[in-house]
Amino acid sequence: MGTTTAWVLRTWAKFTLLFALIVAGTWLYLGSGSGWFWIVLAGAVVAEWYVMRQLAREWSWEARATWWWSA
Repeated sequence: MGTTTAWVLRTWAKFTLLFALIVAGTWLYLGSGSGWFWIVLAGAVVAEWYVMRQLAREWSWEARATWWWSA
């Protein structure tokens, strides 16, 4: 279970960093006055929510299958 937890945390950190870099790059290129910046920001927030939800689902499936109470 520890390896799954580590994998989930690593994957979450990678995606969060990717989304942050995309938002920061858009901000540097377009500025915060651009409507496209806000669209990209909203898209990153939705994508982050989706990734977190899927990773939590993956972790919970693994937890149900491998923890001591499932034996």
